[in-house]
Amino acid sequence: MTSEESEARERLALCGRALHSLGLYGLGGHISLRVPNSDRILITPGGGLDKSRLRPSDLVVIDAEGKRMDGRYPPPLETPIHTAVHAARPELDSVAHLHPHWATVFSVLDMPLPIVLLPARCLGGPLPTFDEPQLVTTVELGQRLNAALGNAAGVLMRWHGTTIVGNTLEEMFQRATALEENARVFWEASAIGRPLPVPNLAETRGAADPSESARRTLLYYANLERDVDDQLHSGAAFES
Repeated sequence: MTSEESEARERLALCGRALHSLGLYGLGGHISLRVPNSDRILITPGGGLDKSRLRPSDLVVIDAEGKRMDGRYPPPLETPIHTAVHAARPELDSVAHLHPHWATVFSVLDMPLPIVLLPARCLGGPLPTFDEPQLVTTVELGQRLNAALGNAAGVLMRWHGTTIVGNTLEEMFQRATALEENARVFWEASAIGRPLPVPNLAETRGAADPSESARRTLLYYANLERDVDDQLHSGAAFES
């Protein structure tokens, strides 16, 4: 195993545990990450494992067609989600299929989910929808999901959940958490009155480095599972 794959395994396992701690990843769902400078893709196993204790050795290695190259567990049933998106968008390092509660609520509603929180600007706007009521278990369905995704940050899968992508693992994580928080706040605000979408979305993303913001977001949740003396300190981690 190369040092790059070893590091990628550590990062992906950490990300999976963090998403589990937020209730976004459990029995269902899976996350993939490209191994740098190789044709190997790491993917988390399907249902059955305790995702709060996901380890680097639990991860499966697949090729571009979704065939298992390494790992003691089989690839998830809906691996075609990952292979289709990775093939179509080589700039993406990470793809996650998740079943987050609040975003899934909007996947079964015939109404839009606007951006109402500033942190959710990382989504670039309301997500498109994939409108087929079945699991994505074939190459053809994976390609149709990818067509619905287009160049967006993610897609709401009707009656099912979400698929979220990122140029980096950290960007995918930030987008996944922002989507769920945005969906929850929009629902709660709708119970009181008429929510106000963020205006001029494309013009108000701010000057902050998006990659650094994404890194800090995952760093925060990574630190929650460490002892206080073992926190991943860095100057950027304490900026607002």
